[in-house]
Amino acid sequence: MRTIALAMSASFLIFACGNNEKATEEKEAAFTINANLTDANYRMAYLSQYKDGEMVKLDSSVITEGKFSFTGKMDLPEVRYINFNEGKEMIPLFVENSEITIDGSANLLDSVSVNGSATNTEYRAFMNELSSYEVALKAIVDKFYALPEDASEEEQAALEDEYNVADSVKVDFIKGYVAKNSNAVPSAYIALRYLAGQAEVEELEALSNSFGEEIKSSIYTQKIADRLVTVKNSMIGAPAPAFSQNDADGNPIALESFKGKYVLIDFWASWCGPCRAENPNVVAAYKKYHEKGFEIFGVSLDESKEKWLEAIEKDGLTWSHVSDLKGWGNEVAKLYGVQGIPHSVLVDKEGNIVAKNLRGEELHKKLEEVLASES
Repeated sequence: MRTIALAMSASFLIFACGNNEKATEEKEAAFTINANLTDANYRMAYLSQYKDGEMVKLDSSVITEGKFSFTGKMDLPEVRYINFNEGKEMIPLFVENSEITIDGSANLLDSVSVNGSATNTEYRAFMNELSSYEVALKAIVDKFYALPEDASEEEQAALEDEYNVADSVKVDFIKGYVAKNSNAVPSAYIALRYLAGQAEVEELEALSNSFGEEIKSSIYTQKIADRLVTVKNSMIGAPAPAFSQNDADGNPIALESFKGKYVLIDFWASWCGPCRAENPNVVAAYKKYHEKGFEIFGVSLDESKEKWLEAIEKDGLTWSHVSDLKGWGNEVAKLYGVQGIPHSVLVDKEGNIVAKNLRGEELHKKLEEVLASES
């Protein structure tokens, strides 16, 4: 692009060639994606965007002898996905206004090469470095599951501590990367993906304010700002956001109907292993404290009604349950900013949030504390 000084000194050229410069600017502000995949048995390729919990197709291209292409314009780089037919195989990449080429085998989509997008190259370099931390964490998880059934609590706790330390090291690496690259779009995406989900208000505010002006309009910095608003609305001490959702019979149940009692809003799903593992503890808490004014309001992130109801019966979850069967798109989960499950919110008799994510013995201790005077 011409600088202002250059434009002023060559004003007569701009006047004479204005249409050509305009055409050049328009050409520069566009992207092309040219792909060549061997072993491709697909008929169609789609350029898609992950939005509101689902993959949305933006463009399509017929695949001819493994070749296909896309063109378009981007304001700032964003993650897009190239997927095929109705299968789940896809190629994720950052798309920016440049000439991007994709080469490789359709049978090894994880290994295809993507060239021409500096943003994508930057992001892949980060992910390659992150993988060493992920490998270390997986090794600890493998050791945990390899423990014999009669392993002592001390052995299990030692591995849990080892995992937490390794996870902290990983998070510190991510935070350091984001801080050093505050003017880069991948940093905002990385922060949204790895940091924003578990951050509380103060950390989110600092994170939101840390990015340079160049990327303030990025969808990822905007999502972090939106996340901040959601977390503020569902923080401890705030009134629990009101909602109503249908039970399995299609009858609406409102959070308001539990006013006057302590209620645990329990976000879970039949497919969630940690949720199912925690359910016996939640059942025990319900049996112990229900008569003292404790209720549980289950919100499921299931998509299958059959599996949802099957899990309720199998795990003995005898309290109220609702779901819109939208999976991660569950409207209540979005309202409360749920990024992972199990996730719980304890609401007092006046409808205010008093605790979040109570598990194991912590749930019992908190209920003992708040219900001590009840009975």
